[in-house]
Amino acid sequence: MVTYNLRKEFCPSRIMGVQNTSGFFLLQRYKKAILKNDHVEHKKEPKIDITILLLNKSIDIAPQMTKMQVAVRPTSRTPTTTTSHVSPPAPANPLAAAMATFRLELSLRVRNISPLEAANGVRASIQKFLETEKTFIEIAQTETVYDQTNITFKSRSPLQYRFDKSDRLKISVFYVKRNTGTLVHRIGDVFTDLSSIIAKGGEISLPLSPSAAIDLQIIIPDFYSHYVKLRFSGNCLQVRESVPMAAYMMLILKTERREVLLYKSEVVKEKNPRWNEFAVPLYIIQYYQQAVLQIHCYNKIANNTDTLIGFCSTSMTQLERGVGPLNSYMLMNFEGKRIHEKMSVDLESLELVHGESFFTAVQSGIHLHLTTAVDLTASNGNPNQPDSLHYIHPHTQSPYVSAMTRLTPLFLNYMAHTRVGAIGFGAKTEPHCELSQCFALSGSHSDSQVDGLSGLLEAYRHARLVVQPFAPTDFSEVIYHVSKFAKAESRRHLGLYFVLLILTDGGLTNPRRTIDAIVDCSPHPMSIVAVGIGKDRDFANVKALESPVLKHSDGRPLIRQNFQFIPFEDLDTDDAVALIPLQIAQWRYSLSG
Repeated sequence: MVTYNLRKEFCPSRIMGVQNTSGFFLLQRYKKAILKNDHVEHKKEPKIDITILLLNKSIDIAPQMTKMQVAVRPTSRTPTTTTSHVSPPAPANPLAAAMATFRLELSLRVRNISPLEAANGVRASIQKFLETEKTFIEIAQTETVYDQTNITFKSRSPLQYRFDKSDRLKISVFYVKRNTGTLVHRIGDVFTDLSSIIAKGGEISLPLSPSAAIDLQIIIPDFYSHYVKLRFSGNCLQVRESVPMAAYMMLILKTERREVLLYKSEVVKEKNPRWNEFAVPLYIIQYYQQAVLQIHCYNKIANNTDTLIGFCSTSMTQLERGVGPLNSYMLMNFEGKRIHEKMSVDLESLELVHGESFFTAVQSGIHLHLTTAVDLTASNGNPNQPDSLHYIHPHTQSPYVSAMTRLTPLFLNYMAHTRVGAIGFGAKTEPHCELSQCFALSGSHSDSQVDGLSGLLEAYRHARLVVQPFAPTDFSEVIYHVSKFAKAESRRHLGLYFVLLILTDGGLTNPRRTIDAIVDCSPHPMSIVAVGIGKDRDFANVKALESPVLKHSDGRPLIRQNFQFIPFEDLDTDDAVALIPLQIAQWRYSLSG
């Protein structure tokens, strides 16, 4: 039975700006002590009091709330919760799963329960709908509480939450016989979605029976509000003699499918730049501390593409070693060759700080607003022919309908209302049969919004019958349309974050204007997800819009990565939609900074 208090030894003030060349932080020492059972203080229940978590994946402890007690039980002891023996499939992209998955806890309270004489105990069962089996499986049980009418269960049920998944929960409450512990009568069942609870601030109340009710509360670990604040400097940076020095750096997380921009610095016109401090959400790199982090140094050129000065690779594990020679990196080119032995990037400070998370943003009243834009260009095929991507078969869904049906419900729970923007592009519309790159699918000339998924599908079916598919494929006008509302939100602060879902078969013909539109909206509360519809299509120039070095025609840089591309076939394995909580957290933190 082990108790450790990390509050005294491991604190942010001991990290920032301290020369630490002797090894890992003190937390590493505590990890080893836990494994070796050193310096044991015997108590009734083994717990770790954790104030700040920066765990290595070698210890399987879920992140808990600051100042929360985390029980560490020997493997030989039977766990107190009953879990299902059905194992979920391993994710195709484990790093994407780490970024997408949040470990939360569910707390239950029942009210107005009338104990029976023969069964005066109460117990709850928490079940999750398993899509592959089309049934609910039990993931946890509470303890049994006797002789009470209002019960707050002490045990909390662990849950895994993914923004891009819809988790259906069932909570069943039973009477329990005292002398045998058997379940004798079901008091009632409640059904809800995990996302619905989170969207309502983490707490909801539901009727359990004609007289009883149940309160559900999601416990959000404070861990997800932790940020790593970093500062880097450059030394002896060199560019061509004919080009003035204007250096900026980017911190990029390399995943299997994409480069995730964690931060882009300001421009410093010096050969030895010292860039401003910046903060990165800790959760995105905590589980996989060995994941590749790259620092890219670029030289900004006013009327041309920015040029690479050099880059280096590191990891969170390496950065934990602190300021000093172990975190001084020589720069290389993309061929892996060193450019100059004196040209380097150095870590200057490392600090743990508290900031805004996706969950605190939702709790503070942030609501999403979804707009779906549908590609109706002629390259999709004749809508009346079976080989068309827009063909509606009486018994099977078209790829466009499947994408709408799959993605739209993910956002509805986080919206203040069910009104969804429904826009088309790339077709000739009434009344003058003119090409339009931004029109309401419903045919309205004043309002492009429809009511929920059913309204979106109805408007889409209407549009495919009345518009004339044409060309080219250009969704820049759609981005500018939604960005008008995002810019208004930046001024008025009404609590809205805009998501633009673009469904397209590729073949983008105006990438320059599209890049301008993406860069133009990057400082504002807006994310763009493009879904590639159709097999054997050319999506190269759409995928290229994810680049972290996009630049506007007038020289403005991309402030925040806000565009993600995902092929329709990869909806279940890609992390594009799952990155929206990260983008919201980055936007909220930029406001506080």
